[in-house]
Parts: sequence; structure tokens; C-alpha cells
Amino acid sequence: MSVNDFVILPGSKAGTSVRLKTKTVKELQLEKVQLETENREMEKKLRELQSNMSREKEERKKLGAYHWKSGQAGPLTIQARILAQNNENRKKV
Repeated sequence: MSVNDFVILPGSKAGTSVRLKTKTVKELQLEKVQLETENREMEKKLRELQSNMSREKEERKKLGAYHWKSGQAGPLTIQARILAQNNENRKKV
């Protein structure tokens, strides 16, 4: 056991040390394999999600739904008609 196997925790009593858990090479390799497997699974899920979202987007485009109507002209209110008429009258003069 060497001095590097111990660490003094901040806020602990003076001189109190804790032995660090050392991982063996076998444990590290196993952890690496597990992380790689989880990574592949998450990447697969991400690709599936992206393909589903793309498919749904194409379906929405085909249906023509969910278009914003704020850019389309609608019936004018009374105030808007009066303002438009005043602008036209000014242009005539």
C-alpha cells in the first residue's frame, strides 16, 4: 500500500484519510465494454427518433396542416378600412 492510495477529504477531521478504491484492469475493461454498448444503443435510438421525426414531418407536409395563418390577409376591421381609405385619399391629393 502506498501513500497515493489515500486521500484526505476536505472538511474532515485533521489526519483522517480514506483509502481510494482502485479498479483492476479487468474491471476497467468491463466498464469500457458496457459504456460502448450503451453508446451504440443510444445512437441507434437517436437514429430511430430522427427517422420517425423526418417521416412525421413529411406526412404533415403532405397533409398541408399546421400552416401559420398570420401571414395571410384576412378581412379588414373598420379601423383598418378607414386608415386604408385615408391613405388612398392622401395619395390622390
